[in-house]
Amino acid sequence: MGIVHDGPPIGKEVSLHDRTTTALHSLRHQGSVLHQRGVSLATVMDRGSKHFKTNASPKDHDALSFPTDKYGVFLSHSWRAGRWAKYAALLYYTCLVPALLAGLAAGILAFALQLQGILPAFGFAVRQVSAQVSQSVPSCQWCLVMGGCTCFVTLVMWHRLVDLAESTRKRPRVSYFLDCLCINQNDAELKQAGIDSIGAYLRNSDSMLVLWSPEYFTRLWCCFELAVFLEKSTNAERESLLQHSYAQMKHASVGAMLDLQRNSSPTEINNAETVPARIVVATSAQKTRNETSDRKLVIIPVQMGVFCMCVLVMTYVVGVACIFLEFVDRDLVQPFRVLGAFVGILGTCRFCRRYAQERLELNKQIAQFTVSQADCFAPQDREFIKAVITCLYSKTLNEIDGTAAFESVARSRVQQNVDKFLGSRLLVPWRLTLACMFVITLRGLDTLAEETFFIPSLSAESETTAERVAKQAATWSEFVLFYT
Repeated sequence: MGIVHDGPPIGKEVSLHDRTTTALHSLRHQGSVLHQRGVSLATVMDRGSKHFKTNASPKDHDALSFPTDKYGVFLSHSWRAGRWAKYAALLYYTCLVPALLAGLAAGILAFALQLQGILPAFGFAVRQVSAQVSQSVPSCQWCLVMGGCTCFVTLVMWHRLVDLAESTRKRPRVSYFLDCLCINQNDAELKQAGIDSIGAYLRNSDSMLVLWSPEYFTRLWCCFELAVFLEKSTNAERESLLQHSYAQMKHASVGAMLDLQRNSSPTEINNAETVPARIVVATSAQKTRNETSDRKLVIIPVQMGVFCMCVLVMTYVVGVACIFLEFVDRDLVQPFRVLGAFVGILGTCRFCRRYAQERLELNKQIAQFTVSQADCFAPQDREFIKAVITCLYSKTLNEIDGTAAFESVARSRVQQNVDKFLGSRLLVPWRLTLACMFVITLRGLDTLAEETFFIPSLSAESETTAERVAKQAATWSEFVLFYT
C-alpha cells in the first residue's frame, strides 16, 4: 500500500523503539476513537475510485472520513496495480449481484407489461409462416432494453443507494478502511501515528478484502497487514492450549470427541498420553473455524473483476447492436453475431489462459512466501514491521522464530481462503456465471413474449388466409369441371 506506507517519512525521525511501542500499545487498546476514522463505500468508489490514483490531489481528511468504533471491511491492495482494475474488482464484489437482480426484475416486469399489451411493439423480426413463406412481424425487445439499462444504472449507483439507506437508519453505517483516506496525509505527526496504528485498525476489522494483483505479495506492508489479521492463529496460542490440555479435556465438546473417534486408530485412542493433546487440537480447530467465519478474509484477483465487467458490457452491446441492425439491414445480423461470437470466444480463451497463469502465480507466491523477499521503500519501515511481527508471533521475541511462525500461518490460512472463495483454477466463479447468463436470460424473455403474444395472432391470420385460398381453389375447380 505504497502512497501511505512505502513513501519516505514525513517530519522528524521517530526511533524504532518508539514506533514499535506505539504499535503494540495500539494493538492492545484497539486504537482511539479520535484517530480511528472510516469511509463509506460511496466514498471509496466515487468517480471510478478516483482515490486509488497514485497522483491524486491532496484530500480533505476530515470531510471524507468519519469517526468509527469498528471497521466493517479493511481494504488491502498494492498501489502498483491500476486504479480501474481495482474499481472493476470492487464492482464485481460489492455491486454486481444487486445489479443483476435489479436488471432481471426489470426484465420480468417488461415481460409482464408486454403480455398485457401496455408496452408497444419494439422493432420487427422475420418469422417463418410456412416452409416457403416468411413474414416481418412486430418484435419484443423491451426486456433486453429495460433490464440492461436498469442493471448498468444499478451497477454504478449501488454504492450511492447503500449510503442513502445507511444514512436513514439509526444504526452506525458500515465503515471501510482505505489508507489514503483514513490516515491523515496532511499532518506529519497524525500520519505517523496512523501508520503505526495499522495493526489496531486491522484487529478492529470484521473482514479483510484483498484486491490481489501479481505485485501484492512483493510489498512488505501488504504482508504486514496479513500478519496482523491472521495473528489469532499463532503457534503461541496452540502451545497455550496444549499446556492446559487436561483442563480443556474436561470442557471438550461432543463434536471434538466424535472427531477424535473418527480420525484416530484404536491404538491412538487407547494411548493415555496422546488423547489429551488430540482433544485439544480438535477443539482448537473448531474454535479456529468459528473465528475464521467471524473474521473473514476475501481475496479477489483484480483481473477477474475486469473480465467480468467486460463480459457483461460486451454481451449487452452485441445484443443491442443486433436490434439496431434489424432496422438497417437484416442480412447483416447473422454475420455480426458470428463475428461477435468469434471475438468473444477469442477473448474468453485469452482471459482463461491469463487467469489460469495468474492463479498459478498466486498459489506459487503463497507457497513460497517469505518476509525477506518482500520490498519496502524505507529501511526503517522494514525494521519496524519485522519488530512488530516478532512481538506478535514469538513468545521469546526471537525474530527468526516469529518470522517463520508468521510465514507458516500465512501459507496455510491464505491458501485456504483462496481455495474457498475462488475454487480451483478450472472453476468458473459463480458471479462470472451470472454475468454471462444475464443477457441470455433477458433475450429469452423477449423471445418468449413474442411467441406467446404476437405469434398466436399471426397464426390466426394465416389460418383465415389459408381458408380463403382453399375456398377460391374449390370454386375454380368446380367451374372448370362444369365446363368440361
